[in-house]
Amino acid sequence: MPVRTSSDEGVGLPSTVEIGARFISEDSFGTLRYVGEVPPTKGIWLGVEWDNPERGKHDGSNNGVQYFKVSSPTGGSFIRPKKADFGVDFLSALRDRYVPDNAHTADIDEKELFIRGANNQITMVEMVGAVKVAKEQSTFASLRDVVLRDMRINQVGTTQLEQETPGIKELYLSKNLLPSWQAVSELTGQLKQLKRLSLSENRLQIPPTPSSLASCFSRLQELSINYMNLTWAMVAECAPMWPSLQKLHVCFNQISSIDRLAPGTFETLQLLNLEGNQISEWQHIMCLSHLPRLDTLILNSNSLTSLMFEDTPASDKTQHFASLRSLSVSDNLLSSWRDIAELEKLASLTELKVRRNPFMKDILPVDVRSLLIARLGGLKTCNGSIIMATERKGSEIEYINKTCKEWLASGGSRDSEKSDPSLEFLQLHPRYQQLIKKYGIPEESELVVKTHTLKDGLIAVTIRCPDDPNKRVLTKKLPGTMELQKLKSLIHKLLKVDVSDQRLTYTSQKVPGQEMELDNDMRELSYFAIESGDTILVRW
Repeated sequence: MPVRTSSDEGVGLPSTVEIGARFISEDSFGTLRYVGEVPPTKGIWLGVEWDNPERGKHDGSNNGVQYFKVSSPTGGSFIRPKKADFGVDFLSALRDRYVPDNAHTADIDEKELFIRGANNQITMVEMVGAVKVAKEQSTFASLRDVVLRDMRINQVGTTQLEQETPGIKELYLSKNLLPSWQAVSELTGQLKQLKRLSLSENRLQIPPTPSSLASCFSRLQELSINYMNLTWAMVAECAPMWPSLQKLHVCFNQISSIDRLAPGTFETLQLLNLEGNQISEWQHIMCLSHLPRLDTLILNSNSLTSLMFEDTPASDKTQHFASLRSLSVSDNLLSSWRDIAELEKLASLTELKVRRNPFMKDILPVDVRSLLIARLGGLKTCNGSIIMATERKGSEIEYINKTCKEWLASGGSRDSEKSDPSLEFLQLHPRYQQLIKKYGIPEESELVVKTHTLKDGLIAVTIRCPDDPNKRVLTKKLPGTMELQKLKSLIHKLLKVDVSDQRLTYTSQKVPGQEMELDNDMRELSYFAIESGDTILVRW
């Protein structure tokens, strides 16, 4: 119920403000917990809980009297009503953002209307208000994507929103003053076309029965609730409100543990983004493994130390995460390539993003990429780049050559009848047996690591632009270790062709008349078997 006191008038507190209302004061956000006197002082005080506990001074008590409770012992304060801004309604914020200040005159020539009244008397009617309303209605009706971040919105303020804004499909309401999911539902219930909603940086009270609000979110497909101080228990409690949700972003909250969801929860969910939480144990992630349609899982910037699927041996596929196609685990604490080997058990995995984990320390990015490709046979995209067939073949051959000695030492043998690599080796390299069947066991000569001086590694090539005779032809000696992206930078410097526009191929003296693509910027020239005398062709 609204808070009303005999002293409300004149103190700046709106008569409809309720306990639990959100406010802003001097750029700090908080929640109203108490309205009344605080003896021995006179007048009305607001007892508030700040979002940032460092902004407060106490636990809601004064002189031994507990006026309200807060979640942090230093999160409470008393302030005068005039210092609290309780915000505006949705339509007012929409008007401030999307209706020009000169809406009543813009593009309007006729500002007056003459009508004939009784006794044929002609009367002039002022049209400023009508024109402004028409302008607003025209503007609102055309809106599809609405961004109202940090606009102090605290309520809907109208029951006519469906008529005034019939086309809104995407709505961004981050960092506002909405107090509860009930208040949000009063808004979304009127937006029949709404598909995507961002409520990040709000603090929303959860209703007693969240499922009772499901009809107001029945068409919602994507929801962002980042930076809202949420635990997984709170997310799970709210889940019945979102019966058709496909994408959920719950980043930078207070999620450290995950319990298995109730049957039927998140059955339509395809993407779950948990970036920036405090999850450290893989067993919590496994509580999501039964979700039938989960296609994309983002776990960046957590504290995961391992990955493990204990239901199946190294060479088989797990029954967990049956639909998972894309996984992101950058900026975690994964310390072993064994964790990557476990990912080979995922039946549908085709995309992996993994950067800045301890197991990658002291390894060049190009080598990390090569090892990821070789170890995970189903990958089609690695760290944002598509894997070409030639890159996969090169990575796999390089991998079996580098790992062959370890395989032999573990019990592997060139004699198939005697070959018996250890379980430890197979757990770390689950694809190795498959790859030597595909390419054969490397010869001894292929296992020797050859060293070259810089002079020995130089490749003399011709660089020309076949589609532009005005571009000069270059002859250069390039190190075989030069990555293709650095060659593109050199071409840009010498021939003034933008790096992003360049399409490179090369011709070999050994295969005259055939052009071969240079299709991986992370690879060195020697990877493509370019030799002295070959020609690099630049197109754009």
